[in-house]
Amino acid sequence: MKFKNGSSAPTPDGEVLARDYEQARDLGQVRLGRLGLYFPRLTQTVFLPLESLSHVYLRLEDLPVGMGCRRVPVGQYFLMVVLREGGSRKAALTDRACGDWALAQLRALSPELRLGWSSDQD
Repeated sequence: MKFKNGSSAPTPDGEVLARDYEQARDLGQVRLGRLGLYFPRLTQTVFLPLESLSHVYLRLEDLPVGMGCRRVPVGQYFLMVVLREGGSRKAALTDRACGDWALAQLRALSPELRLGWSSDQD
């Protein structure tokens, strides 16, 4: 598997990342491992080390589902990541339980990291 560093923070070698990626929990469009967050893409996986993260929070967005006048808003949870050097990432989660679990794990792995919750009405 090909890994790309998504920040300016130093990254472990590919073998260490591959082991951590295999043990990382799949949350939807993102995986959380002991070393950081993994954003799988078509040809490579973007890795964000925990040291590069400034703020991580959950966001609930209403996405319209359906066709024509029968479109109904359905809530989708996203993991929002703000980087120390600027920029951000957004990944859809399978459900709120995955998001709550991810925030709890991030608090245990990196206690100085700012964590929180946001909704699209804020």
